[in-house]
Amino acid sequence: MLVKLTKIGNSHGIRLPKNVIAECGFQSEINLTVEQKRVILTAHTHERMNWREKIHLTMPEQKNWEAEWIW
Repeated sequence: MLVKLTKIGNSHGIRLPKNVIAECGFQSEINLTVEQKRVILTAHTHERMNWREKIHLTMPEQKNWEAEWIW
């Protein structure tokens, strides 16, 4: 897909089509990385999103960890 680079102040930007934004799951913030002269955009996820599931995946033997946790 060919898109035009648009001048925005001292910077430049591009417009992403609505269907691309929806397909990639982009919200108000996205991650931008540059690797080997390529720009990579990925959906931003907050560190605490799905943290319970991540704990169960990394420590499956800890079945009742929340009951033991002191807040």
